[in-house]
Amino acid sequence: MSKHLFKNNVGFTLIELIIVIAIIGLLAAAAFVAIDPAKRIGAANDAQRWEDVTAITEAYLKHVVDNNGTHPTTTAEAGIYYAIMASSTVGMSSYDCQNITEDDTMGVQLEILIPTYLPTMPVDPSGIANAGKNTGYYFMKSSGGRIIIGACAESDYATASIYVQR
Repeated sequence: MSKHLFKNNVGFTLIELIIVIAIIGLLAAAAFVAIDPAKRIGAANDAQRWEDVTAITEAYLKHVVDNNGTHPTTTAEAGIYYAIMASSTVGMSSYDCQNITEDDTMGVQLEILIPTYLPTMPVDPSGIANAGKNTGYYFMKSSGGRIIIGACAESDYATASIYVQR
C-alpha cells in the first residue's frame, strides 16, 4: 500500500507544454495580424489630417467673411500650389508636395488666422513638417476662385486624397 501513496503523477509532460505554447503563439500572431497596428496608426494620422485641413479651411473662410471678402494672403495666384507656412519665417522643408518647390516664395503665411480663428497652426502628424516653416499642408486657389486646402502626406491606407475644397 505504501507503493501507491508515493506514486502521484502531478504536472504536464514536455509535449503537452510545447503544444500549449504553440497554440498560444498562433493565437497571438493571428490577433496581431487582425489588429494591424500600422494600419491603425495610419488611420489615426489621416483622421488628424482631415480635421486639420477642415479647421484651416473654416478659419480661412471665416476670416474672409469677417473682413468683407479680403483674403488673408495676396500670394494666392490661381492654379499654383503653395505650402502653408506656420509663420512668416522663410524656408521650406526638403520634400516635394504637390509640385511645391523649395523656392521660398512658394509659401503662404496664414498666421493672420492665429489666434482669432485657430489657436495654433495645425502641423502634419507625421513629423515631416518644419516647425515654424512648412506645416505639411498645401493651399491652392482654383481659376474659379475656389480654395483647396489639403495634406501633403497621407498613410498607405488612405482611401481618398485628403483635401477640402470650398
